Order: sequence, then C-alpha cells, then structure tokens
Amino acid sequence: MPTNYNLEKEFLKKVENNNSRTTLTANQIKDLLSEFPKLPEDYIVYLQEIGFGSFRDFQFNIASSLFNLEDLGLEDHYELKSNIWFFGDNFSGDFSGFDLDRNNGKVVEFCHESGELYYTNKSFQTYIREQMLIDENGMK
Repeated sequence: MPTNYNLEKEFLKKVENNNSRTTLTANQIKDLLSEFPKLPEDYIVYLQEIGFGSFRDFQFNIASSLFNLEDLGLEDHYELKSNIWFFGDNFSGDFSGFDLDRNNGKVVEFCHESGELYYTNKSFQTYIREQMLIDENGMK
C-alpha cells in the first residue's frame, strides 16, 4: 500500500494559521533521487504531497533539499560519518536526517549540544507525525 499523507494534511489544516510549504515537482523529485537514490519513499511522497517548509508555527522545518554538516560550515566542530544527510531541523540547532549507508529509511537525529547522532528506528512518516504533535488518533 503506497504511503500517503492525507491524515497529516487534514491535521495541519486544523491546527495551522500561517505556515506555507512548497511541494516538489516531478523534475525536482527526479533530480533529488538521481543524487540520493537511497531516499525512503515516505520522505519523497511527503515532499510531493506536503512539501518543504515549516509546520505547526515553527515547530519543525523540512528543508528544500538535503544538507550535511559541511553545507552548514560545521564540519570542523563535529565529526559524523560522511553519508549522513539531513532533511530538517527543530529550530533549536538539532537536525534530523538519514544515514544513507544503512539504507533502511529510518530517521537519525543530530544533537548539536552533545555532537551525537541518535538512531530513532522510526520511519520518516512516523517521525514527522511526532514532530507535528499528532497522537495515535490523529489529534493533539
């Protein structure tokens, strides 16, 4: 069964006032997958259905493309494996992404205070629902 984000879209309509997101076009998705072929399907579908940008009035932000510590100029301050790519942040300096060497589609979190990487063992969709503050009944 293909992933969809109908529950999340309906939830965001109820709880948001002023966030705007931009969905990726088919060509943008194709370009992203040509650079990062191991990206999980639920992340790709999210970008197509909900898009990049913040949600829940700056609760969490999904970036328009993947980035790493080097892109942020932080490679001299922290040491991470080279194939860690981030998709978003919590507006507090912590990043969320994927370990593309593992190729399991599970989200990793990078804590800027400790410099440690935490393996959540959660799919992108499960993780993003938690960041949206959606409970098991689709409310919060």
